[in-house]
Amino acid sequence: MKTGDSFNLNLLPSQAKFQAARMKLQGTFRRYMGIAAILWVLTIVVTAVFYIITGISLNSENKKYQQAFNGFKGMSDEIVLSQLIKYRIKMLGEVLKDRFEYSTAFEKIMSIFSEKATMSKFEIDLNKEFKIVVKAIGKEAVNFVEDKAVEANNGKVEGVKSISVSSAKYSSNGEWLINMGVVLK
Repeated sequence: MKTGDSFNLNLLPSQAKFQAARMKLQGTFRRYMGIAAILWVLTIVVTAVFYIITGISLNSENKKYQQAFNGFKGMSDEIVLSQLIKYRIKMLGEVLKDRFEYSTAFEKIMSIFSEKATMSKFEIDLNKEFKIVVKAIGKEAVNFVEDKAVEANNGKVEGVKSISVSSAKYSSNGEWLINMGVVLK
């Protein structure tokens, strides 16, 4: 018989005690190894489940992000175009406003001398002073133009700040060409 064989019942008391401690230790070791193996498997399973769940949620969030990004990417061209159109409309509005102001200014200046004289030249300089040439036929028309200039300088002509006469020429056919500067309010 061998000593240390667990199936041998004829053991010495010291060997039996050792054999019992060994069996108890092996049982405890197996129990701890089983618990460790279960914990290890549980850790792997939990990690795998966590990995799968995060992968699925990450994929769904990536899809949402791509949809939103594609939506905004398509809108970015529209937004830029919209802002460009708004800017151009604003610039066009300012140009039209200036032109409207100039057209009303032209009408106002033409209406000053429309009764007895006609304008033959109309320009504007950088200081927004209108340079005009008024054509008057006869002494009455020249007096009318002079009187209107005096009235405007005295503030009696609405919308006109001042009128200055720079030169006057007489032609042989009885026409006077009067060069004037008109400043509107």
